[in-house]
Amino acid sequence: MSPTASAEPSRPVIDNPYRVIPDGPLVIDLSPEAVAERRAQPPEPEPIPFSDLDKYILDKEPEPDLEWIANRPGLPEGWVQLGDEVVPQAVAEGAEVRSGALPDDFAADLGDVDQEALIDDICAFPDAVPPGIYEGKWPPSGEYPRRGTIYLNYLGGVLYNGNGENSAENYSVLALTNHPFPSFGGGEERAIAIAQSVQADFDEWAIRVVYLERPHKTIPYVMAMVGGHWSDTTAGASGGVAPSADCEDVGMRNVCYSFTNLQGVNTQSNIIGQEVGHTMGLGHTYGSDRIMAYGYATGGSADMIFGNDCAEIYVAPDQGTACGGVNKCHCGDGEHQNDQATISAIYAAPGPDMVEPTIDFLAPMDGQLYESGAGVDVEVDVWDDYGGYGWKLMIYQEGELLGEQYDYARGRKFTLLGAPDGTYDLVAEIEDQADHIVQKRITIQIGVDGGSGTGTDTAGTGGTAGTAGSDTDTATGGTAGTAGTDSESDSATTGTGVDDEEGCSCRTAGDDRRGLLGFGALVLLGLARRRR
Repeated sequence: MSPTASAEPSRPVIDNPYRVIPDGPLVIDLSPEAVAERRAQPPEPEPIPFSDLDKYILDKEPEPDLEWIANRPGLPEGWVQLGDEVVPQAVAEGAEVRSGALPDDFAADLGDVDQEALIDDICAFPDAVPPGIYEGKWPPSGEYPRRGTIYLNYLGGVLYNGNGENSAENYSVLALTNHPFPSFGGGEERAIAIAQSVQADFDEWAIRVVYLERPHKTIPYVMAMVGGHWSDTTAGASGGVAPSADCEDVGMRNVCYSFTNLQGVNTQSNIIGQEVGHTMGLGHTYGSDRIMAYGYATGGSADMIFGNDCAEIYVAPDQGTACGGVNKCHCGDGEHQNDQATISAIYAAPGPDMVEPTIDFLAPMDGQLYESGAGVDVEVDVWDDYGGYGWKLMIYQEGELLGEQYDYARGRKFTLLGAPDGTYDLVAEIEDQADHIVQKRITIQIGVDGGSGTGTDTAGTGGTAGTAGSDTDTATGGTAGTAGTDSESDSATTGTGVDDEEGCSCRTAGDDRRGLLGFGALVLLGLARRRR
């Protein structure tokens, strides 16, 4: 039987609400006025140092301000809260989520994927898979298998509503715009122990947990805000909350919340794990030992797990299972969920990533000349051996960064407008989940005579990730040791004439000090499900 031969559900079907489709090329305005405006912008405020968390330890859990709760904004229109999940109204009314079609011009160059072979590889019940599930039509970076990052934000910060979900930019459908989300109130030692416990929950996959420093904006990551109170968001009462129904983990940049401070380590890691699980498309199940179990005692001390069998989904009356199509792949019906199989369909097994990503310019050519006032169309080609990578374009003149764009929608096309006559360096940078960073540079000239130059590649050196532990990383690809110490050392090689906002144009594996807790035991990965 064909993998798409099973009957459609009687419930309505909606496209995944977290899928971002490019709306034309990303524009970088290089006019003198726009560049001057960017120069004048104040730098983003620095968060408190992680080492200062003990200054913010609470005596008791935060108490709600009833007047504040009554007057704060609610969820965005069209979103509904179901317990600790926030979902589109249609899902609350029983709709099932599917991946959704990609525009032809976006999907055409993503490569030929044998959907039947893919489903046979990742599904226990391939004949039960309905249309629109595991179709293998990924935008770049969304390919399987992926590697991933969970950032535990203990430091708080200001988040913004109205722009969907994007952890890199603090965009969250649950955010109170311009309302400072508090820092974690449980202290540094507890924060480290929680991070270790969360990492242990995800050790079956190439998913790292970081907390000391935030990942670069370039790569996709899930951000868990840890601390505060539910009234610091648009959500209602809960111990934690997350945007849910992201079947097949399409969004990749979600923001979830754990309103915990002084509870025990296992309790907090269970809540964080459940909220992160929701962002990956997992729903609630029955089972007292499950991270995804509905209504477990948040005061309990048990260290829960992601289930490795098909557990019954908890569904309220008149509601459906949002990711029923995915559940049919792993359990044969939509009313049961296998947590580990669902995550394993997307994320790679733990192990080293020794292959650097690649990025190249399809247009323009190095040394290309343009007439005065001309716009410049830029297109890049990107690749890595695992999904979960990201890229950006930077424009330099005489070593000064004039503008940059992160390609969050993954369209790979940019347009430069308003550039005065002169010579410009275009630097495309790609980064993967193992901290390999590679750059490609070309030069163009607008309104001046000149010859052609030679594009250059700049690459970082891969390293290995060790067991949950030390916060000591080296730029040449050492190991991340045992968490619990605050020793941090760092050395990186800066490029000449090209720099980004993080202060290093060519970083290597392990050069940032984010509190890497590792991917578990290192094992060699075969070529299964390799995409090119």
